[in-house]
Amino acid sequence: MKKSILLDVFKICFLLGIVWVAFAYFSGKFNSDIDLSISVANEEKLGKILVENVLLIDPKIKFETNPIVDSAVQAITKRLVSSIGLTDYQYTIRIIESDDVNAFTMPGGNIFVYTGLLKFAESPDEVAAVLAHEIGHAENKHVVKRLAKELGVTLLFSVLSGGDAVLLNDIARTATSTVFDREQEKEADDYCMNLMEKAKLNPKSLATFFRRVDKLTGNADNSMEILMTHPNNNSRIKNALEYKLSTNFKTVSFNMNWQRVIDAVNAGDEKASKDSIK
Repeated sequence: MKKSILLDVFKICFLLGIVWVAFAYFSGKFNSDIDLSISVANEEKLGKILVENVLLIDPKIKFETNPIVDSAVQAITKRLVSSIGLTDYQYTIRIIESDDVNAFTMPGGNIFVYTGLLKFAESPDEVAAVLAHEIGHAENKHVVKRLAKELGVTLLFSVLSGGDAVLLNDIARTATSTVFDREQEKEADDYCMNLMEKAKLNPKSLATFFRRVDKLTGNADNSMEILMTHPNNNSRIKNALEYKLSTNFKTVSFNMNWQRVIDAVNAGDEKASKDSIK
């Protein structure tokens, strides 16, 4: 009797396993067959709409306006973008006043970097590595592909033709909190290291940055968002350290005082703190 029951349980488990494998296979196959492509013009339009609605997500969001900080980030961006070659985008970098150690990409070549990340970085090269990684997401169209997959192409096109405020808010939230899978992170990392080399910057700066992020993992709080949005740091650090540079590679350092940039960020934080007390 017991053997019969165990046999029946085994058969049920076996059948459920077959169903699960079949579902996973055909679901993945079906998703891979869906056309998630969106034209560059529509992606740029979508990016513009979402950027305009970023402030709706959190009315407290403020953009950094300190000229020292802005000029430093723009100089880093210019160095990277000039090394890309042919690209579909006119990249726009915006700096958000926040202690979060984070950066994220939105459709159409729109990248946001937090002042918390600038303060955490020990050099402009580390910031360049993070921005190059975000550019990698943009060039590989990871953001718009994930939005299309998670929300549906039809829904995205409805936004382009004039979506309601609630819908725009939801999509903007999804865009800013998009978590990429391992394959996409690897693609962005590979692109980052290749772009860094082209820009005559050491790709190993990506490993340096994430290694210091890893050291804080045990004491990480919600401000360390980059730990959640960029998982699997150990393998990524290893890949960056093992990246093979060309034999004639030479780095060209940024001509800027990075401590001066950090001081400018801190000065802005102090001013914001005093203003909030008034």
